[in-house]
Amino acid sequence: MAPSPLQDRLARTLARNGWFSRRPAELQERLIRHAQIKTVEAGNWLYDTGDEAVGLYGVLSGSVTTHVVLENGESAPINISGPGAIFGYAAQVLGGRRVTTTVTREPSEIIFVPQHALATIARDLPSLWLHFAELATEQLVFAARVIAERTLLSPRAQLASRLHVYALAWHGARGPVTLPIQQEELAELLGLSRKTVNRILKDFEAEKLVETGYRSIKIADPEGLHRIAMPMQE
Repeated sequence: MAPSPLQDRLARTLARNGWFSRRPAELQERLIRHAQIKTVEAGNWLYDTGDEAVGLYGVLSGSVTTHVVLENGESAPINISGPGAIFGYAAQVLGGRRVTTTVTREPSEIIFVPQHALATIARDLPSLWLHFAELATEQLVFAARVIAERTLLSPRAQLASRLHVYALAWHGARGPVTLPIQQEELAELLGLSRKTVNRILKDFEAEKLVETGYRSIKIADPEGLHRIAMPMQE
């Protein structure tokens, strides 16, 4: 049976995701076939920390913020995910309970593969859980990289690195892309003051690396940001 237009769109969007693009074709097809699309408004809580896992999530359009809830009840944002992102998998290998809170930032189309569909896929493809373990490991590596960058990199390099990562994630290529991200969000994610982020972004604008707009930042030169974040060794 030929894929539907929606399935074609899902395949194109998820192809941006490095983990998904490396999966066997049969697993890709199964996940796409079982995917449901939910249109949700901004500020919708997809799940909360401690909730029972009911399936796998992704973003078809729009974006979400992932938060970690601290022991004192405070919530700290740790990442913003746009089209092609896949998340909600850690609970599949960590006891079945959500370890983060995820909220939509804007009107979004959310991909959802329910738990019963994952169980059906796993019966035919038992390696599914190993694939999820690899996905969870990739996220752990990302978290470790963020910690290392906060320790070793200057605020300028930290901001350049995060913007470069988001440019690749949103666009899947090396050309210019506009991110629907605000300066205060970047400040929270990086643990920097808004004043510091604003100053660095002005410097980046003067260097023709970015263009700031209303509730958005255009990445004009992703490779230029990458050079700041990861300078070439002499």
